[in-house]
Amino acid sequence: MKVAFPMLNVILPSLPYQRLVDPMWQEEMDVARQSGHLVCLFDADQEKLYQQPNPEYATLYRGWMLPAAEYQQLVDMTPLLVSTDLYLASHQATGWYDAITPFTPQSNIVAASAAQVAIDSFLMRNGRCFVKGTSKSFGSDSVISSSLEFDALLRKQEIAPEDLLLVREFIELSDQPEQRFFVVGNEAFGTKETPFPERLRPALKALASRWFYTVDVAYTKMGQPIIIEVGDGQVSDTKEWNVANLYSKVISRLVELAAA
Repeated sequence: MKVAFPMLNVILPSLPYQRLVDPMWQEEMDVARQSGHLVCLFDADQEKLYQQPNPEYATLYRGWMLPAAEYQQLVDMTPLLVSTDLYLASHQATGWYDAITPFTPQSNIVAASAAQVAIDSFLMRNGRCFVKGTSKSFGSDSVISSSLEFDALLRKQEIAPEDLLLVREFIELSDQPEQRFFVVGNEAFGTKETPFPERLRPALKALASRWFYTVDVAYTKMGQPIIIEVGDGQVSDTKEWNVANLYSKVISRLVELAAA
């Protein structure tokens, strides 16, 4: 049921140079409006907001991943619930890995030019390792079993020597589906009846300074839960989530905390 007044300004991506929402975000725009929020469109190519947020309401960005400089430009246009520092603390592994090392695969964050030593160490351990950027993986290319495959990855992904990589031990996972939890105010929300694993709750405490983030949980062959990824809640896709449920369960909680 639509409420009388918007509770949040929700900034969504527009098509470049057009006052139209990016089609990938059409459903989210519809749900946000149905939930009573004011939707504003952001054209990153022009660094332009097509509608100014209502200054009486908190503002949330939901859209594509933004480099730090572009995110700061958006913050300069309008204050956001998630500051640039908090965005980077969740969006990039440099901001979260050290806080949760006991609960995630052993990793090294190194420049691409210095990654071979870490790769060799993991390859000697079990013949494979996982290589990704600090904010996203390279899909199936991320699983490396030789130096030649790493060289091919560097060329294919056009990775510069100074680019940071997250080199991780390879862990065999069970067939149990990975789950994405959205976390607001240290409260983790999932789509299923299965609650956030108790064994991983200390990780939430370690990440408690962050306003709005995601935790991807998987299970090892031995059935132990591990954190595969932490991400910023604004730029994380919904994965197994229904957009309407995201707004009714998660965004509504964010509204409550913003108003407190």
